[in-house]
Amino acid sequence: MKRFITYILLVILALGLVSPGSNPVSAKSIAELEKELQELKDERSTINSEESDAQSKLKENEQQQAKVQAKINQLDGEIFATESNIASKQEEINVTNGEIQALENSIAETEDQIEATEAELEELANKIEELIERIEERDVLIKNRLRSMQHSGGSINYLQVLFGAQSFGDFINRATAVSKIHESDRTIMSSQERDKSDLEDTEVEVEEKKDQLVADKAKLDAEKDEVESKRATLVAQQQELSNLQAQLNQQRDSQVATANELEDEYAELEEYTMSIEEQRQVLADQERVIKKLMEEEQQRIEQLAKEEENTNNTGLPPLTGGGDGSFIWPAAGRLTSKYGWREFNGGGFHYGIDIANSKGTTIIAAASGYVTRSSYSSSYGHVIYIYHPNMDKTTVYAHLDSRGVSLGDAVSQGQQIGTMGDTGISSGDHLHFEIQNGHWSRHGGIDPMPFLP
Repeated sequence: MKRFITYILLVILALGLVSPGSNPVSAKSIAELEKELQELKDERSTINSEESDAQSKLKENEQQQAKVQAKINQLDGEIFATESNIASKQEEINVTNGEIQALENSIAETEDQIEATEAELEELANKIEELIERIEERDVLIKNRLRSMQHSGGSINYLQVLFGAQSFGDFINRATAVSKIHESDRTIMSSQERDKSDLEDTEVEVEEKKDQLVADKAKLDAEKDEVESKRATLVAQQQELSNLQAQLNQQRDSQVATANELEDEYAELEEYTMSIEEQRQVLADQERVIKKLMEEEQQRIEQLAKEEENTNNTGLPPLTGGGDGSFIWPAAGRLTSKYGWREFNGGGFHYGIDIANSKGTTIIAAASGYVTRSSYSSSYGHVIYIYHPNMDKTTVYAHLDSRGVSLGDAVSQGQQIGTMGDTGISSGDHLHFEIQNGHWSRHGGIDPMPFLP
């Protein structure tokens, strides 16, 4: 929008050199116009160079954008692969966590078995103590028996018992008793041997079971340590991948920011290029306008020469006002009535000046402006009003024989707008000419002489 407004202002400035009717607002010399034209050509050459630089920068920007986009695409691929690796590592970690849980369950079960075995060993230890006591008691009994047999002579002593019977029945009784003693000794010896053997076997079995359980637990602990180490490795790898992903995301964000900057720069360069094209168009328009001005200035010079020739042909001296030259004389002729009070024609205040000449004498615009009235008045006859916005003044041309412009027309200084006549309330062919501040108002005329050369 800002560029568009600038363009409009430039066009207005360019077109402001002439009115919509392609007429100059203020006359410039052809030399000045040629100088301006050359300056415009030089500026257009500079703009062409700037456009070439801008186009080069646009191509360079496009190449950079392509490289950055390729880098973004590469990073997107790496980020996708990294995310896949992270997900894969997470699956491995989940499997490993399952293995660790299974091992922990096995370890807990083994620890329960070890605890049960230790309780069994403790119970067995109590039984062993009882068995040891029985064995010790048997040992004492056996030692006493052996000691007794040693003192009594062993088997001879048994014969003495048998032969010392008083009757057959006593003999039978004594024989039975001896048999029972022998049987008891054999039973004691057999129990002693069996208890000792069972004690040794039980101790070995329980110790072996405990050793096996301890070995199993140690193995499970080792496996658990190994799996936990594996899990730690996987977690570390996952963390490395997460760090890599963060770095890749940061690099991608940086590349995206660079891409956005390049896009903004490209938009600015493109806008600048468009602005250059608009400036070139404005300069071309101004060149066209200045060329038109040169043509019109040449025509104006020729017109003035013709008017001067016509004036000289009338035999009348040129009109002089001694003013600042803001306006030019609207017609050739002689000044017959000035601004102010007058005594002829009934007296009254005269709000303009009168210039007399023959009917059909050319009437020209005293300055560039816009026609605000072109009509017939009962008092002014054929009359034309022209408003001059650059000076905020209005000129009036009355008693014309004919009018050559219409309401709303843009006219340039020196342009013919009509011919001199004797229409309306008039006393002979002449031009009544007024200058008023701002727009026309009744009795608003000011003395034109200070503004005429």
